[in-house]
Amino acid sequence: MNTVRDKKRYKAIKTWEEKSGLLELLSSIPAEVARFNDSFGFDIHNLDIHPSDIDGDRDMAVKVGFVLERYNPLIPELTYCLYSVLRQEMFYGYVGIYKNGSITTLKELKPIADFKTGHVVLHEWFGQLVKASCEKIMP
Repeated sequence: MNTVRDKKRYKAIKTWEEKSGLLELLSSIPAEVARFNDSFGFDIHNLDIHPSDIDGDRDMAVKVGFVLERYNPLIPELTYCLYSVLRQEMFYGYVGIYKNGSITTLKELKPIADFKTGHVVLHEWFGQLVKASCEKIMP
C-alpha cells in the first residue's frame, strides 16, 4: 500500500520534457500563433488533421509535434505548412506543402535547442512559413 509520503516523492520527479521547457513551449504555441496573426495579419492556424505521412514516410508523421498551415488565397491549390519534429532533444522545424493528408517538405529551418527561449526561433519559423507561401516555393 502506498503512503502519502510515497505519493509526494513521485510527484517531485520531473521528466526531461518538463525540465527543459519543451512542454511549456508546446502549450504556448496557440497563443504565439494568435499573437503573430494579430501583429501581421496572416492566417496561420493549427492543422486539425494529423498528416498520414511526411515525404512518403509514415513513421515520420508519428513523430510530429505540431502542424500549422497557411492558406494563401492567391494560390488556392497549395496549402503551406510548418511542422516540427523532436529528435535528440532538439526541436526541428520544416516548411512544407500539405495536400491530401500528406506533407512534402520544402525546407528545413533552424532548430530550437533551448526551449525556454524558443519563442524567438518559433516566430522566425512563422516568418519562414509566410515567406514560402508568398514566394510560391514549389516542391
